Amino acid sequence: MDTIPLHNTTKKSEFSSSSRLLILQSLVPVATNRVSSQLEAFSTRLSEALFKISDQTVRPEEASTSFQSYQLLKRNGTSFYRLVAGQINAALAKEVSTVNTRKKTKKDDEKQDFSLVTFEEMESKVLMRNLCQALEVSNAEQLVALNIRIGHVLRRTPISVSQNPFRPEIFVHAVYQAWIEFDPTPESHHLVLRLMQPQLFLQLQPILTEVNDALIARGILPDITDSFKKNQRKNESTRSDDIADRDPYLHNKLRNIFSGQPVNAEATGKDHALAWTGNQSNAGHYGEKADTVTIDRQFFDYLTSIQRNDNLGSIAGGMSASPLRQLSQQAPTDNLTHIDQNTIELLARIFDFVFNDPSIPEDIKGLIGQLQIPTLKVALMDKDFFFKDSHPARVLIDTLAKSSVLLNTDSSNEDPLYQMIEGIVERVQQEFDQQIDLFSDVVSDLENFLKEEEQKTEEAITQPVAEALKQEKMRLAREFAENDVSLRVETGEVAGFLETFLQEQWIRILTIAHSVKDQKPNALENALKTMDDLIWSLKPKNSAEERKELVSKLPAMLTLLNAWLNAIKWDEPDRVIFFSKLAERHAAIARAPLELSPRRQLEIAVNIAQRASERRLNRHVQDQNEQPADEWTLMLETMERGVWIDFTRTNGSTARFKLAWVSPKRTRYIFTNRQGHDSFSISSEELAHKFRDGEAVQIVADSVVDRALLEALRDPPD
Repeated sequence: MDTIPLHNTTKKSEFSSSSRLLILQSLVPVATNRVSSQLEAFSTRLSEALFKISDQTVRPEEASTSFQSYQLLKRNGTSFYRLVAGQINAALAKEVSTVNTRKKTKKDDEKQDFSLVTFEEMESKVLMRNLCQALEVSNAEQLVALNIRIGHVLRRTPISVSQNPFRPEIFVHAVYQAWIEFDPTPESHHLVLRLMQPQLFLQLQPILTEVNDALIARGILPDITDSFKKNQRKNESTRSDDIADRDPYLHNKLRNIFSGQPVNAEATGKDHALAWTGNQSNAGHYGEKADTVTIDRQFFDYLTSIQRNDNLGSIAGGMSASPLRQLSQQAPTDNLTHIDQNTIELLARIFDFVFNDPSIPEDIKGLIGQLQIPTLKVALMDKDFFFKDSHPARVLIDTLAKSSVLLNTDSSNEDPLYQMIEGIVERVQQEFDQQIDLFSDVVSDLENFLKEEEQKTEEAITQPVAEALKQEKMRLAREFAENDVSLRVETGEVAGFLETFLQEQWIRILTIAHSVKDQKPNALENALKTMDDLIWSLKPKNSAEERKELVSKLPAMLTLLNAWLNAIKWDEPDRVIFFSKLAERHAAIARAPLELSPRRQLEIAVNIAQRASERRLNRHVQDQNEQPADEWTLMLETMERGVWIDFTRTNGSTARFKLAWVSPKRTRYIFTNRQGHDSFSISSEELAHKFRDGEAVQIVADSVVDRALLEALRDPPD
């Protein structure tokens, strides 16, 4: 009797139609919140791009449009944030509500009557389509995983990207619509669309990752991401691991050095069948037989004796004397082939490069040097060592070199990492014969050791992270509050004493309101309304209806005003003086004649215009004085956790720290040593300043074997 696995049956009945919709709807705030965390950085990138266009274009109308858009965005960033977040939230909610019942429809382009489309509209469609396609390619992994999970929720096969409610197209259209609403100037719409390249646009990967994680948290295909990533890594390895894909010229050089025949791509990581020969061998003719390599047995045994007895240094009296080169001269057989000689010489050049790399500590160079004989045996057995990045022996050397940046320089011999590396080298020396998988095993051991240290670091910085998040939240709340007040003051309609009050006291209130808006959204709305009512109450009232409205609103407004001021504990004498001036001004407004003379109306209008002009001038001067983003500021925007930085101390010494955490808005960075100790938090401005002054230097830990091989092949062996 045929049976159906129980887990499949469970999955099919897991979601009802209503629960499927609820699951997908719950993803909308997840994505929207992640978008909100990026809006400040996105706005900054867009404003910088607009300013750059205005400064560099030779077309006066384009310069004018871009500069006006730049100023608009700089002054009204908060409004733009809200529009983008609102548009994206609405668009995602709409997509999610229809995805469960959506049928396949023709694309809009197929229905469009192109005879009615202007050139500008057509170009805009092309620009938007190109951006969407680029974003789909760069976020393919997360999109495919999300397609599979959403398809699982909907009880379908994996949906296509065009059916995914979180596809890039939705974000692109929403941001574009937000800009159209933000800046109604038609000329700016096409300009902004041209600027929105993938590197400037919202970073979709963290958004899609969080949506995937939210589904995983609900138990929806928790393993699909890991398996998908493994397949991706496998595919990437197939495409780019071989040097032939990256640099055909160097690949041909290597083939000429060895056999000139195609390299066996299946050999890496396998135990090769070795054809042992005597003294009359034609050993080392790699590629003559699919999985067979011919090596002189006497020479191989000689290498093993040197490896096990750890007497490599006695051959040449130290590493600087290139002991590998002297092996071919002092070996007990003189029948090494020309290919064997080339293998030894090429490997010697690689180790020469490693030993001359100033970024690798001398202690680690000494340990890597002890791997010369095992590596030579591998290279004689398997020429894929030279052709493939992923060769286990090559990965070991690279991993040891990269790990060396983590060592405590003061007492490296006592460092657990050093002892781990020392044990790995000793194991390879004693155990390696022909089993190349041994190199993979020791690399795995080292990576697991580093992963455990990483977990300890995560635990150690819990408190600093919480404090940094609090600081960032208050800093951003303050910026939003300052912007809220600036927008109103710059109209020129705010009385002088009220302007001082808003900037010194009400900004404090708005900062609190912004900081708790997620928990208490009504608080921010209340604080903004109270401020607007206060400003309105001091404007001239030229009709009986307006004065009646003022009298009716004053009691409630003053009650709210006092409640907010009590919240920030403003009990100084200045509070009494402020309310005294406020009462006097309200009384004067109530007593003023209803009919103002034309001259008085003109005076009021001129005063307002002058104040507005002064505010705009002050803001322009402030914008001009702001330091434009330089290479260091831009670098911080892309710097990821795990990089290592050398900081210069006040006494001139250097200390190496790892970037352990970056705040969501990238305003604060936390660094620790390898064990998670001595952590410190630093603002983005301070960190950029240190990079600018040379007090912070990033450590680049790329593949040392890659660089060594490139250098070695500049003048290849004959």
